[in-house]
Amino acid sequence: MRACLIALLVMLAAACGSLQPASGPAGPRTVLEVENRNFLDMNLYVLRAGQRVRLGRIGGGERRAFTIPDYVVRGSSDLQFLADPVGSARTPVTMPLAVTPGDRVRLIIPPY
Repeated sequence: MRACLIALLVMLAAACGSLQPASGPAGPRTVLEVENRNFLDMNLYVLRAGQRVRLGRIGGGERRAFTIPDYVVRGSSDLQFLADPVGSARTPVTMPLAVTPGDRVRLIIPPY
């Protein structure tokens, strides 16, 4: 009986634990502000060390802000931004930029 009680208490204690990693305080948001002066909609990506992460889509003639994920900026190396126009084969890419957590980066996509 005592062994069953101990086993039950151990299972209850294990059930109260969390499988989620503890999250620390949220760091400052890193934001990409985009002005699309082109008439084409664009899918936007951030490039870091050969990895491409989609930020979202912006319509032609729109302005919009995108949050760059923390894991992309953390331990920051240079980032590049890629604008992939819907319906076109061109994919312009920015020069490498040094971006650190909390920065606001402004990107203007010109008409072409």
